[in-house]
Amino acid sequence: MDRIILALGRLASWGFAIIVLMMVYEVVARYGFGAPTIWAHEIAGLLGAVAFLLAGAYCMVEDGHMRITAFVDGMRAGTQRLFRVIGYVCGAIYLGGLAFSAFQIANRAAFRFMDDGTWFPERSGTSWNTPLPAYVKVALFVGAALFLVVVLRALYRTLRGQDDDPPVRLP
Repeated sequence: MDRIILALGRLASWGFAIIVLMMVYEVVARYGFGAPTIWAHEIAGLLGAVAFLLAGAYCMVEDGHMRITAFVDGMRAGTQRLFRVIGYVCGAIYLGGLAFSAFQIANRAAFRFMDDGTWFPERSGTSWNTPLPAYVKVALFVGAALFLVVVLRALYRTLRGQDDDPPVRLP
């Protein structure tokens, strides 16, 4: 599971490079040639949203989440472990609620059909009118669910005393 999340996170991070290239193209097209695009802002929003939604699980797997350890570092190992468990339980409750709500939102946005049975997901309402908002809502569910799995696994490992293993790294 770690390798999948790391690969998804690294793939999604390329979205930021693509956003930069698209915005440079948009600025040149708009101000240099007077021909703005209708697609650059919507795709940039999608790429940025997906990257941020996958970032939580990615950072947790990489063991890159910020921690304020000044208070906890002075405690005994058993107390530190208790605080980690409490943190993971709180995170799991939050992410469980987020994943549940995101599933309902994604379901309403992505699984919409016309009277004749054709698929018609939620659309942006812009001149391009793409179904990108539905995709972002599905990505919200996927990101929350992946993050929940990672937190539950960390909780399990902490409860079993296996939480000192180094994180998985991709080459």
